Amino acid sequence: MKTDIFRQILKSRQKSFICISILIVANLGLYVFSSAYLEPQLADLQRKWSEKRVQAAAEPAMDAAAIYRQGTADLKTWRARISPKREFAGFIGELFETAVNNSLRVGAITYKPSPVKGENLLAYSIGFNVSGKYAAIKSFIADIERYRAIAVIDNLSLNGKSDEELIDMRLQLTAYFRVED
Repeated sequence: MKTDIFRQILKSRQKSFICISILIVANLGLYVFSSAYLEPQLADLQRKWSEKRVQAAAEPAMDAAAIYRQGTADLKTWRARISPKREFAGFIGELFETAVNNSLRVGAITYKPSPVKGENLLAYSIGFNVSGKYAAIKSFIADIERYRAIAVIDNLSLNGKSDEELIDMRLQLTAYFRVED
């Protein structure tokens, strides 16, 4: 009698039982995948990470002389990257070209050189406006960060209206150039 009732329920709700069966099989399959494949892989990665942490802690710390040598070498590399003053016009041209390549409109540009005390360097404070779409402005800033010349973004201001896609950006940056003897 109970089996007849069960068969009638099964017959009337056949689609529901098929869906439940598929969900049970999928759940079992995901459980087997997780326990047989993912958990051992996770344990192996955790073991490797722990080994690397122990190895990094066991490495001897650099002494003061080694730190000084490394710092001196880093400064020498940094100074080699500073372009000579004669390349300033090329730098400005590269700024304009980068803006145009990012579909931006460039406004007037101002610059003011000032010597860096104690160094043979000129710091050019450069200010200009660009306008365009937000994505293009983001790309432009990223391109400036990849310049070979040493340029630091000092200030950045964005203006735009919520109903327009165009953004106006005022950018203030400092570029360093080597004074040639």
